[in-house]
Amino acid sequence: MKNFEMITLLKDCAIAFHIPVHLINKKNEAIFQYPDTFLKPPESILETRHPFLQESRQAAGTLQLVKDPFNQYAFFYAYENPQQEVLVALIGPFLHEQPSWKEVQLGLIMNDLPSSLTDDFAAYLNQLPVRTPKELASMQRVLQHVLPVKKKEKKTLMEPDLQHHYEEYAASLESYPDTVASKQEFIERFKRGEKQAVDAYYALMDDNLSYVKNYVRSFKNHLIRLVTELSLLCIEKGAKPDETASLSDFHISFLETKETVEELEGLESIILRSFLERIQTVGRQSFSPLVERAQKYIFQNLTKDLTLKGIAETLNVNPNYLSGVFTKETGGSITQFINQQRITEAKELLCITEHSLMDISMLLGYNSQSYFTRVFKSVEGIGPKEFRQKYRIKEK
Repeated sequence: MKNFEMITLLKDCAIAFHIPVHLINKKNEAIFQYPDTFLKPPESILETRHPFLQESRQAAGTLQLVKDPFNQYAFFYAYENPQQEVLVALIGPFLHEQPSWKEVQLGLIMNDLPSSLTDDFAAYLNQLPVRTPKELASMQRVLQHVLPVKKKEKKTLMEPDLQHHYEEYAASLESYPDTVASKQEFIERFKRGEKQAVDAYYALMDDNLSYVKNYVRSFKNHLIRLVTELSLLCIEKGAKPDETASLSDFHISFLETKETVEELEGLESIILRSFLERIQTVGRQSFSPLVERAQKYIFQNLTKDLTLKGIAETLNVNPNYLSGVFTKETGGSITQFINQQRITEAKELLCITEHSLMDISMLLGYNSQSYFTRVFKSVEGIGPKEFRQKYRIKEK
């Protein structure tokens, strides 16, 4: 396909789908962009696209849908022009939903980028179109029809050793968790919330799955499956689906930003501990629909300014009535519940980022670092600084 043919096709896609498009060369520079007025993100954020471009080039002729760490979606399609240059058509990016300012700031912190970029990145994201999953599926079907998609070959391009480990890993997924006794022991201990579940997990890894750590990608795939499995077990035991899904998304998004096995091993420990804590705190008591709605709203809006009056207005109830029902059923006030949930999120950020306590306190809706510190200490028994020193993942 010639460049002008691809450019014409990309422009047609941009007009039909109402999304931006780009054509990118081997230097990761856009040689074509439509519309011309499209605002590029800050350079440090733009660089997070490079691994996806490289992966696309290695699978030229195939259409790939990518979701980046900032919840941007885009289609990547690499092809070779008559000059034997491999170019990448990038159709997008676009979003499933528009993030809040606080959510943008959280994305930067999770990806080790300065919070000073928040305003610029928020302005960039604000221009992106929002497309539903149904619309995304329609776009994918159209693109697969108009682009010359390369058929999968039976012959593998993997190195023999890598192919061997990949086949072992794929086989292990088919049998997980039923056919290996040690896997079942880990699962049963985890479901009971036993601390020994951690030892059972590492015994399982040493005996059966140590090979997944030979390659970063296979280790990431294993951890994604682990997060998914533990999430389902937590929900099965009665954990809130929304809370558990949020915790899962948090871990999966963050592990994709890591580049070494050593970093992933540190996250492996954090994942086990956080889900074990979650299943240990699953309550046996069921709450009224009103209290459940209030809890769900709080969890989904932790980064925003939460007040009893605001929550009551959203739920269309009297603040005093909501406060009384919530305290009677849960044994604690709405303020206490908000702080408990925020401290849970703070613990994750303290463990896996190096951002300041001020950044974390602002991100979680506290007016000052000192107030955040007092609340953290009242919940955990130690201050956030001491907690970080004890549990933070060290860079290898």
